[in-house]
Amino acid sequence: MNSETNSAKAVSAPVSVVVIGVENLDASLEFYAGTLGLEVSETRTWEGTAFEQYWQLPAGSGARCAFLGHGADPVGRIQLMEFDAADRQLVRSPDIRRANGLFNLNIYASDIERDYQNLRSQGFNFWSEPAYNNFGPAVGETLEVAFDGPDGVVINLIQLLTEDPQTVIGHILKFIDEYGRTSTGFTSVVTTAHSVLDMEKALAFYYGPLHMSLFIESVLESAETNRALSLPEDARTRSVIVQGDHEYGKIALATPMNYEVPNLVPAAVPPNIGYLAQSFQVDDLETVAGACAAVGAEAVADPVEIDLPGRGKCASMLVRNPGSGALQELFQTI
Repeated sequence: MNSETNSAKAVSAPVSVVVIGVENLDASLEFYAGTLGLEVSETRTWEGTAFEQYWQLPAGSGARCAFLGHGADPVGRIQLMEFDAADRQLVRSPDIRRANGLFNLNIYASDIERDYQNLRSQGFNFWSEPAYNNFGPAVGETLEVAFDGPDGVVINLIQLLTEDPQTVIGHILKFIDEYGRTSTGFTSVVTTAHSVLDMEKALAFYYGPLHMSLFIESVLESAETNRALSLPEDARTRSVIVQGDHEYGKIALATPMNYEVPNLVPAAVPPNIGYLAQSFQVDDLETVAGACAAVGAEAVADPVEIDLPGRGKCASMLVRNPGSGALQELFQTI
């Protein structure tokens, strides 16, 4: 592999970490570590002036944190944070099935019927029974089902059915077979949903500072799809999936074309409970910070040296995605 390819690969950033505020860390770990089988690489109490300023919290704030992942690559990992504030609110209520902001985690499952029964027995609320999808001969077939996971975060389980490696799904399935699954048959976060108000501004951020690329684009408008998403039968949704340099850590962007949705972004901040931020590892934070400013990604926390859970000493910053206002963390390891 030539150096030009290596350089291009180094700057194409998939989602490295999703940041979730949790109601109770131990209970959330029962799901992410116990049920999904993700490995905990660090637990700690995070506090101090740097922590408070970074997350814009009052003096004396802190959070119990756990950092989880699977596999050799820094992709699709999960950072759980139980903030010690008394007035935390839930970012997303269970009745919201589509909204502006960060929304769900897609996880590959090995036996979706088994997992569906197991999770239902644990009391999780599923949106439907597992649904069969045929995306055509070039893409392949799946089984999928969504449910309300811990802390108001929607979890979408996907079982890949097509084995032909010439198809998109068969290619991914071959990758998983080689990369491995958790001890309970799952993967880390392969795709995460981000609904936006302005698709072009969102894409300018992901294509520009992060150098992600287009995976697939479509308009979702079938009555069957809309029923599965609890949308009006005549709803039209622009769907754009972007990817970095990995099979995992993709982002499923969506924007309503003929309907309106609630906005989760104002509440998706610490110390609240829910999906708070996407995090990306970059090679040169100073350069990326300038690129963010150029596409209108407002800085929430300017670049600072900080010890991040699961990652150690980093230069890191927080910006708002110009297409939705959702928090995006950008970090460079030191």
